[in-house]
This record gives sequence, structure tokens and C-alpha cells, in this order.
Amino acid sequence: MKQTLYRAATELETSAQGRTIHGLAIPYGVETEIHERGGSYTESFEPGAFARSISERSHKIRLFVGHDRRKLAIGVATELTETLRGLEVAFHVPDTTAGNDALEAVRSDLVDGFSVGFVPIRNREVHRENKIVRIEASLREVSLTDVPCYPTAAIAGVRSANTISPEQMAMRLRLLDIPR
Repeated sequence: MKQTLYRAATELETSAQGRTIHGLAIPYGVETEIHERGGSYTESFEPGAFARSISERSHKIRLFVGHDRRKLAIGVATELTETLRGLEVAFHVPDTTAGNDALEAVRSDLVDGFSVGFVPIRNREVHRENKIVRIEASLREVSLTDVPCYPTAAIAGVRSANTISPEQMAMRLRLLDIPR
């Protein structure tokens, strides 16, 4: 079985008092230095890297805190969309103690990043430059973090208003397996 890897992104805007945390989980085409297992390399993700995960597993993607899967998830995906910028996400956070604590941490600037847990499927390696380009990855979960790996991506904030496009609504219905 392949190992799940983790990558983080940062920034924050706390303009709303709602229960949906949203933003850019992974930027596309942005390189970052990865240090793991005693070595380092440069990593980036190609557009479309999470397309299969979104089509096959989007209803299973949950939001955690710090990749701690020993605890219950604090949110459920309502939007997973690949754009030219990267993987755009939104998670509804239910009114639970853990969910309320996480929302307060985001609003208070204690947590300002997303991190993704993924399993690499297809990579392009550039050995002479010590680079790995993630062509396809299986998204396992998204977490809130205060230690970002991709500083150019952003948690856009917390929202409450349902200002979504028809395409986003269709995606939400697919995630919830509700017939249209």
C-alpha cells in the first residue's frame, strides 16, 4: 500500500461568521521545497492532479485538524473544484465542540492554512533538478494547519451566505448523493 503524503497551504481572510471554511488547498504549477525521510526535493502539482479523486471519492473527503485521523472529522466537503489556480475546496463544519473550536481558531488567526493528505499515483520526475511533478494524486483528506508547505495558496475564510453558482450547487448535490 502506498504511503499517504501531506502538503499544506496558507493565508486567511476572516470576514464571515458562517460555518463553511473555504479556499485554495493546493496551487497548481507552484514549486515548493519538501523535506521528508532525510532528504529534500522540489514538488509541484499539475492541473487535473485530483480530477479522478473528485469524480470518484469527493463524497468521502473530510476535514480534519492537523491530519489527526484518530479523532472524528470536523467537516465534510461541499465543494471540491479544480480551477486554473489549483484545488479549490469548501467544507461545512457542523455545530460540534471540535467544529466550534476549529472555526474559532481560524477566525482568530491561530490556524491559517490547509494541508492535504494524498497518495501519489503518477509523477514526472526530473532527476537532474531533483523535482517531482504530481500528475495524479488520490486525495484522502484535507486538514487545517498552522504549518503551511505551499505559502501561495490560501484559506479564503469562513462564509455563511449561500452565494454559489448553479455548477457549485450541482457539485454539492453530487457530493451528498442527492438526485437533482
